[in-house]
Amino acid sequence: MSAFNSGKVLLKVSLQTLHELEQKKDAAWELAKTIPELPHWPIGTWDEQVGTWAQQTGTWDDRKRNDKIQLEIKVLSKSGTDIRDRGGYIDALRSHLNGFVTSDKQLVATGPSKRINERFFTKVLTPEQLADELGV
Repeated sequence: MSAFNSGKVLLKVSLQTLHELEQKKDAAWELAKTIPELPHWPIGTWDEQVGTWAQQTGTWDDRKRNDKIQLEIKVLSKSGTDIRDRGGYIDALRSHLNGFVTSDKQLVATGPSKRINERFFTKVLTPEQLADELGV
């Protein structure tokens, strides 16, 4: 967090991640609540959305484009990738962030992260890889 607090790195949290962490309400959730939120881009059906319509960025036409991307990520990642994890990645991608930090093995295992990172600008990183990038 010192890299974030010093301005060395910009951190944002997705509404998808907050929704997932809210189920446990542990230290990770408390920390995530202190980080600015990413714009939330709709994917999937209305029943698969998190948050309210007012929290959505974009239109249902954007949702169609986002769905194509999230289905491509589903193919590039390991089976079992949750729509919440793919949605968080799309929020980072559509916000033009350089990286998406996750410990979800379906996204950050060697094969999936290599395939995703070759295809998209926003790189999938583990917390450890981010620390290495920052020289921490």
